[in-house]
Amino acid sequence: MADTPHQPTTITKRPVPIEPKDKLLPRITTFFFSKPAFTAFLWLTLFVFGILSYTTLLRREGFPAVDIPVAIITGTYATSDPSDVDTQVAKPISDIARHLPNVKTVQTQSAGSFFSVAVQYKDGVDAQRATATLREQVAKFGLLPAKASVNYSVPYFGATGGDTKPIDIAISFYSKDPHTSTTDLLKMANAAAQALNNQHVTGVKLFSVKDPFKSLIGPDGQRAIIQQNFDRFSYRDTRGIENVNSVIIAVAGTPKNDVIALDAAVRQALNSVRQDPQFSGYGAQVSASFAPAIKDNIAELQRVLLEGLFIVLIVGSLIITIRASLITVLSMTTVIALTLGVLYSIGYTLNVITLFALILGLSLIVDDTIIMVEAIDAARRRQSDPTTIVKTAVRKVSRAMLAATVTASLSFAPFLFVGGVLGSFIRAIPITIITSLLISLFVALIFIPFFARFTLLTRRQLRGRQHNVVASRLESTIARGIARPMLWARYSRPRLWSLGLLAVLVGLGFILSAVILSKQVVFNIFPETKDTNTLTVTLNYPNGTTIGQAQAIAGKADAVTARVLGTNLIQSSYYGQANAQTASAQMDIISYTKRDVKAPQLVAQLQHTFDNNFSGAKASVAQVSTGPPAAAFTVQVYANNRPAALKTANAIADYISTAQLTRPSGKLAHFTHVNPPNADIYTSANGKPIVTVTAGFDGNDTTTLVNLGQTAVKHKFDSVKLRSYGLPANAVSFDIGQESENQDSFKTLALAFPVLLFVIYLVLALEFRSLLQPLLIFMAIPFSLFGVVAGLYITDNPISFFALLGFFALIGLSIKNTILLTDFANQARRSGAGAIDAAVAALEERFRPLIATSLMAVLSLVPLALTSPFWEGLAVVLIFGLLSSTFLVLTVFPYLYLGVELLRRNISPRAFIRWLGPTILLVLLAAKIVGTPLALTVLLFCILVASARKPLKARRARN
Repeated sequence: MADTPHQPTTITKRPVPIEPKDKLLPRITTFFFSKPAFTAFLWLTLFVFGILSYTTLLRREGFPAVDIPVAIITGTYATSDPSDVDTQVAKPISDIARHLPNVKTVQTQSAGSFFSVAVQYKDGVDAQRATATLREQVAKFGLLPAKASVNYSVPYFGATGGDTKPIDIAISFYSKDPHTSTTDLLKMANAAAQALNNQHVTGVKLFSVKDPFKSLIGPDGQRAIIQQNFDRFSYRDTRGIENVNSVIIAVAGTPKNDVIALDAAVRQALNSVRQDPQFSGYGAQVSASFAPAIKDNIAELQRVLLEGLFIVLIVGSLIITIRASLITVLSMTTVIALTLGVLYSIGYTLNVITLFALILGLSLIVDDTIIMVEAIDAARRRQSDPTTIVKTAVRKVSRAMLAATVTASLSFAPFLFVGGVLGSFIRAIPITIITSLLISLFVALIFIPFFARFTLLTRRQLRGRQHNVVASRLESTIARGIARPMLWARYSRPRLWSLGLLAVLVGLGFILSAVILSKQVVFNIFPETKDTNTLTVTLNYPNGTTIGQAQAIAGKADAVTARVLGTNLIQSSYYGQANAQTASAQMDIISYTKRDVKAPQLVAQLQHTFDNNFSGAKASVAQVSTGPPAAAFTVQVYANNRPAALKTANAIADYISTAQLTRPSGKLAHFTHVNPPNADIYTSANGKPIVTVTAGFDGNDTTTLVNLGQTAVKHKFDSVKLRSYGLPANAVSFDIGQESENQDSFKTLALAFPVLLFVIYLVLALEFRSLLQPLLIFMAIPFSLFGVVAGLYITDNPISFFALLGFFALIGLSIKNTILLTDFANQARRSGAGAIDAAVAALEERFRPLIATSLMAVLSLVPLALTSPFWEGLAVVLIFGLLSSTFLVLTVFPYLYLGVELLRRNISPRAFIRWLGPTILLVLLAAKIVGTPLALTVLLFCILVASARKPLKARRARN
């Protein structure tokens, strides 16, 4: 048989779809997921370092160490005429200080024999070096009398407030014999301080006694010893409250000491002194220390974190799965631990501010973890290969997570630029939160897939494809219910326009309601907390009171305080700062978690008793809140013509004693504790002689009342009125102390807000490659306004710095929701879906993580809002703002997305830019002429006009 020629066989191959190349984030996640041993080692190393940072490495302190640019010059000059003290000592020092560079303000106060000069430098000035220069200049010019005694100091803001020597802990040393003289008590206190120094206590630089006596040279050339200050201490023992005269032993810690360790070492050393027979009949107790407060804050942090993590576990189990919620809890714990490790690495401490930031960050870091866990859980229902599941999940959510994390981080950037003392104190807040947000993204991309390998992606789990069927069905039912109107209107132009208009009107209705309701919410940058553990009683003595009389009157006040407060009082002290003009006792009361009556009620009871059953001094009772101190409302009258100034100041005091202030809401307020000018005290401000009138208010909306008070005094004592007293038109000014800096800082944040939005807009525009969609994403912000305002109004909290901090945090949280929906809808559009199908798919697919993140954040903050008066305002803003934003994002946002897609189809980017400029100008003009509500209507009209440029083309094949 002849061979048959071989015919080549042709094989036709089907084209294999080429999988798109993964971008950077999916490749990073896949790399670590494919190396479980290395990833486990990395996680364990970082986690253990974070735990060690928290338990051992991080130093504990009350507040961050901040250099306050202030100098205090005090001294004596032996003459009973305050005018001589002012002209011969205080004024020459003031004149020299005012002409030095970097000096902001100079204030002096002179009385018989004593004077003080307060110099405030500009921000960033080294107060120690500047004060040394001032001292050299005063000595160089030689203008002071030889018999004047002058002391220069830079206040150390420690446990007892601003002081002329470092006091990290105060010890009250007292005699159990009430007849012991102050001289004998001082002698024994010095012996006790020496005994403590001999122990070389770890962490202590020096024990020293605050000497209440001053040495000065009289007009006759003889040296005299005069008692300038006194102290009293109240403490509880088996017999009740004991009130005794005392002397303060100041404890100066070594640099960068640990507050809790320092406190424990000092108390241990104090026990040995008490047992020394030399000091039998005397007592010594710690009367001021940051340690108890920082312990309470740490305990509160631990409680809130544990409660928050428990809530995440429960809610995650109900909404997703138990295993997924366990991953979420482990991931959040990892984020917190790594954040603590970073804080230690950059030199931060564990203090009130960083603890505050960690508590706030708890509600922010839940988003990235939930989003990634839910994406993996959703992908495993459709696929069986673990690596493919992780890749699919990361592809779906990584871009949205990156945009959301960057946006949330940028939300806190303005707080980095707050200046002054406030800025120095709070700078740790944005740094801590931004750090935790970036770490949460890192953990979500690197460690959550690793955790899922051993929980959600095991062979058993993938084989069974187990998931929460009940919750999944409920979530799908709700999502389909929300999307049903869109499907109903998909092929009908009138229906679609009607639904869109209704959605816009609903959104505008909530926004306008927020604007109207905001008038009923008071404004106070740093309000008093609703409860606190510290009260103060300030005594203002009549002119001519001697130091001995002042001390005796303070003893009577202590007895009143002990009787009214009863078992609520723990201890109180004047910290050696009381004198013949004023005395302020700081009282520690039992924790608000252990008493039924709140601090404001105790203040009211105590104030009523002093007003009706106390004589010898004018007593003012207040509570001490965390934050910058609220300064008294001070009216300054230019006193070049001193008799006329005194007459005017007394007239101002009489006026404000009966004046009424009308708040924007219509509610009335009044001045309280009005102190007329003291003719025996000479005061100057920046070289100008003044007399002052000080007062407080009967409301806690200090910022609003300060502004109303200034307006009222200016209106009553206008230029015509002042000329009738023989004073120039500009003779009246105001000193509102820290409140002025607080308002400037608040204005800085208000100015930074539009800049922040613009930067976030640019980031989102680059991320989404769209000029219009970032504006759509921003709708989450006004959607939250109704909840914010309503929450503050319902819970009786003011618009404050902490509320603003919560609002900036809310920006990041709420925008994440709209980013998620928009990003998923865009993915559906790129796959060929029409606008309506894309919006419906995004709603159904992203409903679960959106609800889960919002619900967990809200519920984790509820215990904080209910139990902590300090955090309440911030927690309320986040809780109610998230509820409002989430509701409107789910019900209104999908329809706005359809409108934006319509605009994007009908208007080119170039046309959009041409439309945007005139629209912004028109809306701003409308806001100025007719108000914000109608301006929003103008904006809606402009959008409708732009969208109507081309007819709607509904195509069944796409929509």
